[in-house]
Amino acid sequence: MRRLSPLLLLILIVSPAFGQSQIPEAPSFEAVFTDAAPRVDGHLDDAIWDQISPMDDFVQRWPNEGAEPTEYSWAKVAYDRDNLYFAFNFTDKEPHLIRAKNMERGGRNDRDDHAYIGIDTFLDGRNAFLFEMNALGTQDDALIADENMTIDSYSWDAVFASETQITDKGWTMEVRIPFRQLRFPEGDELTFGLFMRRTVNRKNEIQNWPLIPLTYGSGYSDDMKTVSRYGRLTGIKNIRRGKNIEFKPYIITGAQEVRPDLRFERTESDNSYDAGFDVKYGITSNLTLDFTVNTDFAQVEADNAQVNLTRFSLFFPEKREFFLERSGIFEHGDSRRTQTFFSRRIGLTESILAGTRLTGQVGRFNVGVLNIETGPAEGTLGEKLGRIFGDESANNAVARVQTNFGRRGSAGVILTSYDRGDDWNRAIGFDVRQRFGSASSADVWFTNVTDDNPDHEDWAGSAAVSFRNDIYGASLSYTSVGENYRPALGFVRRRDMRQTISTATYSPFFDNGPFRQGTAHVMGIHTNGQDGELQSWSVNPSIGLTSQARMQVRLSGSHEFDRLESGFRIRPDAEIRPDDYTFTRIGARFNTDPGKRLSGGANFETGGFYGGDRFDWGVNAGWRQSKYLTLGANLSKSDVDLPIANGEFSATTASVDILASVSRKLFAKALIQYDNFSRDVNANIRINWIHTPGSDLFLVLNTSWHATGDNEMLFDPRADFLMNSTVGVAKLTYLILL
Repeated sequence: MRRLSPLLLLILIVSPAFGQSQIPEAPSFEAVFTDAAPRVDGHLDDAIWDQISPMDDFVQRWPNEGAEPTEYSWAKVAYDRDNLYFAFNFTDKEPHLIRAKNMERGGRNDRDDHAYIGIDTFLDGRNAFLFEMNALGTQDDALIADENMTIDSYSWDAVFASETQITDKGWTMEVRIPFRQLRFPEGDELTFGLFMRRTVNRKNEIQNWPLIPLTYGSGYSDDMKTVSRYGRLTGIKNIRRGKNIEFKPYIITGAQEVRPDLRFERTESDNSYDAGFDVKYGITSNLTLDFTVNTDFAQVEADNAQVNLTRFSLFFPEKREFFLERSGIFEHGDSRRTQTFFSRRIGLTESILAGTRLTGQVGRFNVGVLNIETGPAEGTLGEKLGRIFGDESANNAVARVQTNFGRRGSAGVILTSYDRGDDWNRAIGFDVRQRFGSASSADVWFTNVTDDNPDHEDWAGSAAVSFRNDIYGASLSYTSVGENYRPALGFVRRRDMRQTISTATYSPFFDNGPFRQGTAHVMGIHTNGQDGELQSWSVNPSIGLTSQARMQVRLSGSHEFDRLESGFRIRPDAEIRPDDYTFTRIGARFNTDPGKRLSGGANFETGGFYGGDRFDWGVNAGWRQSKYLTLGANLSKSDVDLPIANGEFSATTASVDILASVSRKLFAKALIQYDNFSRDVNANIRINWIHTPGSDLFLVLNTSWHATGDNEMLFDPRADFLMNSTVGVAKLTYLILL
């Protein structure tokens, strides 16, 4: 690790220039107790709301930081012993232009007028619960961990109530958040961190309370995740903590029809039935135990089709709720590149027979423990559970402990373990993060792997420093990944490397003209092997513009070198030979405002590619017909011409997605995909009825059709499409609160 020291020295030298600015005292807002709970219907006519003075100190964050909002907003907060209540009045001088079309829970509320509530129950300035509602009351929610958010953060599903009314003066909203959905410290009187945000979508106007300055980042979630700048919600006393027990059983039935050989009509059919359950138990007000038996993920959405034209592994994100809830605490390593723990390694080819998860806070420590038994999927529930104690099952375990120091520092350790019979694999790692300035940070992590096979033992680590404010940014990182680094429960995109990445960014704001912000960015990557020999390098400049109306234009380029010491197959019948390759590529991308009724985008990239040429292009389009129907389509194609046998080919993917909604409780999604490498047309149709809060009926149909013939055209009219398989599933869940 001696080569990490220059980075640490750089942090000490340069960080004073990006030092912590004076942070003003956090504004506060008092919640009022009520014995007469308001009826959550979106009408602000309950007696309690007349007794509370409105908080109307919302200010613009975007597009004009610190300015008065163009549309007036106010909020009120009340509570009883079991719930926290919010009332919002969002006036709008042109209410007929309010965007409100998403009715899918967890869907794209960002395309509509919407609002967020962030609650930091432990007042630690790092972690928060986030609640999102659009102008129809459609919900989403997320968990912020250590002032960080990813797409996975939104997969937490809380049970809360929200209702709205769109009137001739704007829209109003009421929200009820049960205290049992939150975790908070002991004490008779509590103070929470609080953040509220309103978005007027057609104006691309974001309002904050309190204001999170643009120096903390101008990205979509940068204000929400900056928990250290939240305001204060005071006055909460003597609330009821309850037993905090949730029991969620499920029953499932399904049928499958498979054609083993597409040349014949013969098919094989199978019917199945199963059951299982999840239990959530609040051991204390800040520590939760989850227990699952015979976990099923039949309702999980299908992966998006990808065609791999690289020599490295593709990353497919986790989509299963059990692993996504509170997943932030288990993050360690470089996301999507070198992760010490990647939950998708667990239970994709086998059943999850049983599992437990413990998450929460103990004193100054954030803790997360996950223990999962996996095994063959066949058999009854009793037969599956019996495998837990036999040699057929595998144990997958993760333990994570993290503590905070100073104002914005954190440190932690992680341990992963895989055992199946005589096969075992262990990984142990540590990490340290220190934030400073507004959005700057320094990070170090290290992981060592031991295995029953010594050829799978090695280590990986990284040190990085990032300096950032609203206009300027720079970063430098160094990562080392051993040739034999193989954590059984992790994800490693590239081994045998010592890689340095540096970036510089300039993002000025414009006061006049159609564009609000421009971004000039350059990234350099230099990679050696563990033996010190050069493997690859690249320089990647780009220039982008964002308009007042959220239109984006981006021009990019790259100049790359790649040394192949051994060949790799870019497709089964085409191998790129070992050699030194240098090539240059340029590209452009354009996207319109996704919140409009019609939206779209296009991109292209062209240039050299391993001694030949490659031209990539893609188009996408969306049509938000109404709140009942949304359509989307994507088409991408890569034309490759290499000076090797079978080196001239095209790689095409196409997809159509449909969202049809009857109400906020009943909606359906369909994803139809095709790629000309597999020549399969796959359809995933998913109907979701939320029959009671937290309880669902899922109807899922997956079907696959295969195109016969030798022609690789996207849609060859001469090809025959034969059904390969069809799977239908019905799953019913019911949430019982104890």
